[in-house]
Amino acid sequence: MIGEPFTLLRPIYYLIAVFSVGNFLYITFLRNKVKANSYVLVNSFFFLIIAAALFFQEGIIVDEFNRSGDSVTFYLTMLLGFLFIASFIFQRKKMRDKN
Repeated sequence: MIGEPFTLLRPIYYLIAVFSVGNFLYITFLRNKVKANSYVLVNSFFFLIIAAALFFQEGIIVDEFNRSGDSVTFYLTMLLGFLFIASFIFQRKKMRDKN
């Protein structure tokens, strides 16, 4: 047990690294090719994935240390999911009204 590395949050760091690389590629190469609305929607999706992974990893950590979970993180994850779905619906509606 002593000296073992703590790796339970490593997947979160991988997701953040992929998100950062994606933002760098957009800023460097795809700024004129991808619409800003689509870019915001993709960023919202990545934030939702990161929040869900954090929520999942929190459950593992809470189980390992025999603690109780936090209901606020559940509500915040649900809020991010709702906001993503709402932004997707509003973007579709806006595109439909435009055509």
